[in-house]
Amino acid sequence: MAKPSTQHHPVNSKATLCPAPALLEAPEPLVEQRGARELSPTPRTPYPKALGPDVKPGALPGAGWDVNECLDTTACPAYAVCVNTVGSYFCTCKRGFRPSNGQHNFSDPQVKCDDINECVESPDPCGPHSICSNLLGRYTCSCVSGFSSPTGNNWAPGKPGTFSCADIDECVASRICPEHAHCTNTMGSYRCICQAGFIARGSTCEDVDECAAPGTCPPSATCYNIPGSYVCLCSSGQELGSGQWSTQGPGNQCEDTDACDRCPANATCTNTPGGHFCTCHAGFTPSSGQQNFTDQEVQCTDIDECSQDPELCGPNSVCANALGSYRCGCRVGFRANPGGSQAHGNFSCERVPFKCREDMIPDNEQVQQCQAGTAAKPQHVFCALVNATFSILDDTCENKTSAMSLKSQVESFSSVLQESPMWRNLSQPEVSALASVLLASVESSTLASLLTLSANNSQTIQTEYLDIESRIINEECNRDMSIQLKAKGDGIKIGCSTIEESGPTGPAGVAFVSFASLESVLDTRFFGDPSVGGAGAKVTLRMSSRVVGAIVTGEKKAGLADPVIYTLENVQPKQKSERPICVTWSTDTEEGRWTPAGCVILEASERRTVCSCHQMANLAIIMASGELTMDFSLHIISHVGTIISLVCLILAIATFLLCRTLRNRNTYLHLHLCVCLFLAKILFLMGIDKTNNQTGCAIIAGVLHYLFLAAFSWMLVEAVMLFLTVRNLKVVNYFSSRDVRMLYLCAFGYGFPGLVVAVSAGMQPQGYGMHNRCWLNTETGFIWSFLGPVCVIITINTVLLTGTMWILRQKLSSVNAEVSTLKDTRLLTFKAFAQIFVLGCSWILGIFQIGRVASVMAYLFTITNSLQGAFIFLIHCLLNRQVREEYRRWITKKKEPSSQSQTLGVQLSSMPSTANTD
Repeated sequence: MAKPSTQHHPVNSKATLCPAPALLEAPEPLVEQRGARELSPTPRTPYPKALGPDVKPGALPGAGWDVNECLDTTACPAYAVCVNTVGSYFCTCKRGFRPSNGQHNFSDPQVKCDDINECVESPDPCGPHSICSNLLGRYTCSCVSGFSSPTGNNWAPGKPGTFSCADIDECVASRICPEHAHCTNTMGSYRCICQAGFIARGSTCEDVDECAAPGTCPPSATCYNIPGSYVCLCSSGQELGSGQWSTQGPGNQCEDTDACDRCPANATCTNTPGGHFCTCHAGFTPSSGQQNFTDQEVQCTDIDECSQDPELCGPNSVCANALGSYRCGCRVGFRANPGGSQAHGNFSCERVPFKCREDMIPDNEQVQQCQAGTAAKPQHVFCALVNATFSILDDTCENKTSAMSLKSQVESFSSVLQESPMWRNLSQPEVSALASVLLASVESSTLASLLTLSANNSQTIQTEYLDIESRIINEECNRDMSIQLKAKGDGIKIGCSTIEESGPTGPAGVAFVSFASLESVLDTRFFGDPSVGGAGAKVTLRMSSRVVGAIVTGEKKAGLADPVIYTLENVQPKQKSERPICVTWSTDTEEGRWTPAGCVILEASERRTVCSCHQMANLAIIMASGELTMDFSLHIISHVGTIISLVCLILAIATFLLCRTLRNRNTYLHLHLCVCLFLAKILFLMGIDKTNNQTGCAIIAGVLHYLFLAAFSWMLVEAVMLFLTVRNLKVVNYFSSRDVRMLYLCAFGYGFPGLVVAVSAGMQPQGYGMHNRCWLNTETGFIWSFLGPVCVIITINTVLLTGTMWILRQKLSSVNAEVSTLKDTRLLTFKAFAQIFVLGCSWILGIFQIGRVASVMAYLFTITNSLQGAFIFLIHCLLNRQVREEYRRWITKKKEPSSQSQTLGVQLSSMPSTANTD
């Protein structure tokens, strides 16, 4: 065993003196204890008991050396520091720990070092806005969110620097807030506030639509929302009074301005921000083909819708192109269907049961000027009355689908009649036009009322100037029954057959109208019958009754099968010397007139007159009377002369047919002439006044035209043949030598008049038949379709007859002097001049019925024309010696023919004769 060391330490030394023979176990090396910063010794090995009890603690026995108790790791508790002292030691808790006994230095092994929680101490060891984190024996400091320290977080005492928390300005960072928001720094944080015009929605700022609130912009301005704001723009054609292009709020007002002066005509300008564009109006198309355009060279042209689609308005309609549009109208006799309209594309036309303004405007320039507003100042009174009448009618037409108030209509028409003093200041054409408009308007309003009245409903309306009685026929109305209506003392009787014949549209109804004082303005100035007062006759005419009218819910027809009976009260008693005439108001000419066509007198007394008319006079009927002595005389002369002519023509025709000795080409010409005249005369006598049926009257006039022209054609043939015969007296039988066939003569005699009549009827068919007689119309110039050929034939016949007389004298003198001396020159001269009248010169007398000699010419014309047949019988039969011989032989029963030469007699009898007709 080794000897113990002899080294010794002083008493106060921290070294331990050990004897050489080491009785103590060598201490083990120090080990580091977890959780302590100091090294603690490992457990001691107990000293040997051999040292004895005298050895003091902390000292080795027998020596002055101090024992280092701190080498014993258990001398002090954990987290304590052992401090060795001479002969002893003490423990001190480490920094961050506190002894459990409260003493700083201790040696009691029961004392423990407890950790100090610095974070609960006051003041806070980390300072404000910090987070103190206690650890074993120490603590760390960190800043709360929104703060920072220059030393950074998790700072602990002993580290470099000083811990202090300062606010962080988060707004310095970019995009810390959403779009359209601004950042506001706060202590330890920040706030995001949306900009003006935006509102927070979650974590975003959304735009506020200021335009949604009413009153945001001034009137006539449009609000446009923009991000964060809005602008107010004035409408097209306006601008702000301040001159700015936009505004906000209702304070600044928009004023009118023409900002779109660059668009063409018929275009609409649309303002846009910083510009504009043009758009053509509906019904126009741009020349560029672009719907919206800004080019100033582009023009808006009208679209002709009617030519693009001829059926645009439907059947029975009329399409009229208008600037930018079109108008649909209905043909005459049709009206627009109330259930459709042009705007909705279902326009259609239906037949109208009554007329409205557009259907009734007459072909009168003055009325049309009133409607167009272009009448001259002197016509203002006339236009006021016409327009007032039409305005009353408009009230009826604007309510076509509702029940009419006929009473209010009658009262309105009565107010127009009340202005009769103003009528007297108008001209005759104006009075005529105004009366036609008034009568037609009353008829249409009454008819409209009849069509809208309920079943079993009748009306009687009486005013000072106008009375109306109407009746709806709902019950059984047999053909042999009749209906009677009265108004202002006048009456009408109409058969159910007549109402049925008119073909009612809708409910069957009839009305009777009587006008007071209208006869004072529609007086005898408008009486248009040339047969009354003609030929210079002194005739006195006066109005004798009120104007009346008959209306039926059906088609207005002329020539009714059963007549309508009118009983009119005489305004003034009838005188014995007067003859009444029933007349109706006719508008077949430009100016209305009274005409006796279609009506006859049935009965005339002092107080009333009864007329029978074969037409529904939906206008008016008046009474005219006068002394018609001249007309009666001519009437008797014409009829007596015509009867005499018919008898003579029959005798002449029988003579030419039965006398065999007279049969030759010449007598055949006479026969055709006499047949044509006979047929014309008998038709004239029986049908000239058959004016009740318009179609029948026109046929009669056409046949008379043909027969009279045929007679003149045969007269011309006779004149030509007589002229050729006289020129060829040296030829024994001219006809045999030349072989002029009768077929050719007939072709001309009947073909030429047929051609003239066909051409005339084709050009003007309405020229046949007049209101008072069935003859050619003398008012429209159509009479010259007869007078023209007649004048030509008369001229040719006169020339031929003059040449014939001249040649006859020369030929007879040179051929046989005895013949020229034996024949009675006076008889030859008489026949020649008689031929002139028979050939038609009497018609010249009719042309000259003018001036002072009119009455004389009228008598001469009537006598010569009515006795044409007698003249022909006289010349060709009685003045013919051979015919007289035959008559004498018939009378005396002689059978042997006369032996006298018949050459000259035949030639003279063949002298052309021309009959003319009335």
